[in-house]
Amino acid sequence: MTQADEQHATASQPSASWRQRLWEPCDSASVVFFRVAFASMALWHIGLVLTSGWIDYYFTNRPYHLSFFGFEWVQALGGTGMWRIHLLMGLAALGVGLGAFYRLSAILFFVTFTYTLLAEAALYQNHYYLMSLLAFLFILIPAHRSFSVDALVFPDKASPFLPNWCRWSLMFLIALPYFYGGIAKLNGDWLQAMPMGIWIPQKTHIPIIGPYLAQPWVAWALSYGGLVLDLTIVPLLLWRRTRLFAYLAVVIFHLMNSVLFKIDIFPWTMILLTTIFFAPDWPRKLLRRPSLKIPKAAITASHTPSLLQRATLGIVGIFVVWQLIFPLRHYVYPGNALWTEEGQNFAWRMMLHNKDVFIRFYATDGVTGKIVQIPVSKMLTQRQLLDIAKSPEQTAAVARFLAEGATKAGLQKVEIHAVSILSLNGRKPQLIFDPDLDLLTVERSWKHQSWITPLTEPLRAEPWDVPSKEWPQAVGIKLPKAMIPQQRAPTAR
Repeated sequence: MTQADEQHATASQPSASWRQRLWEPCDSASVVFFRVAFASMALWHIGLVLTSGWIDYYFTNRPYHLSFFGFEWVQALGGTGMWRIHLLMGLAALGVGLGAFYRLSAILFFVTFTYTLLAEAALYQNHYYLMSLLAFLFILIPAHRSFSVDALVFPDKASPFLPNWCRWSLMFLIALPYFYGGIAKLNGDWLQAMPMGIWIPQKTHIPIIGPYLAQPWVAWALSYGGLVLDLTIVPLLLWRRTRLFAYLAVVIFHLMNSVLFKIDIFPWTMILLTTIFFAPDWPRKLLRRPSLKIPKAAITASHTPSLLQRATLGIVGIFVVWQLIFPLRHYVYPGNALWTEEGQNFAWRMMLHNKDVFIRFYATDGVTGKIVQIPVSKMLTQRQLLDIAKSPEQTAAVARFLAEGATKAGLQKVEIHAVSILSLNGRKPQLIFDPDLDLLTVERSWKHQSWITPLTEPLRAEPWDVPSKEWPQAVGIKLPKAMIPQQRAPTAR
């Protein structure tokens, strides 16, 4: 950040300490745009959820919901309840965008949005996590001081200026997915154009560019292009001389992602919110409005923040440090995080793996020895089943639910086993844990799950293409001779 960047929008002096610069006022125009853009994207997301049938599919008469470890206590509501939650969320997003009852709206949006994120882990997306974090920051940032309903109703509290830390903390959060996304791509699979080498050739149906996507070099170009962009884009956005070029690269990158992949609102959200890296008064310049000169009284007042202001910034500081540390936790776990999924979520490890799966669950009667194949496809959504198959932790978590159903069906001293075979980024499929393991003996924990079989299959020159029904034979596993009960999907309790 240079003085030229902040011309007419900040009063920083070369001799000012970094603590003083945190509090010095800057034009609030870019933060206001960020607030409105964020709320608009949130409303778009809510509209998609309410019109796409997601609520009925994932929450109406569903007896089981995936949960994150430590948040099992967050219980999903039924379809009607989730409809009400999303309508309330939409009202809160509208309040944030308009700056009406702003603090209450920000708190309400954060609570409702984060609740939906935690209520069904199968719906997790990195950009939903980003929206939750931004919603938390909006509670602390007075982004309603100008261009808002609150500023009109309470003009004595209105101001066209905000402390620098408000804008910088938003810049920090937008930088996180880029920076950690780039770090995550520094792995052997990505550097060998996987999983792009699997995904891109499947996109040949796309108009105009489709025929070119079958060329092998395209996957390599996209892999290394994405890596370079993620690792360099933040410093290029921070430097005034390269900022416009970097932003154009961001726009092209996200437009391409929108065409190639179904990533919901993420590309458009990042295109709009990355504008926070421009000078604080860029919206005024775009509209050909004169820049604001900061009064000396405001500069002087910024040097003596109140106790409440210092406490608020302290919370933001703790938040920033946590967001720097938490995404790195996968380095603590042994093995390949793409395989074990340990430390994979909430870490900006985006689009790094393609997992094809084969999974069968079995309940064993400990008294009679009878084995029953559990019809999980009738009990869970396809998205839930895919996430359970990909994550050993979720496989162990669902075992309790399956055991409860088996007990109600008349089995005694139930054991739950699974034959779970995965192919990571086109590798030959491999068992991810011992089929003889009783999953009821496994406890969810922050610690490494030692019962997960380490990945041993090397990356292949050509992706594995044997049908999944043939995988047990390919890995030398004989499926148990089990009954296959005919039953309806259980209803919500």
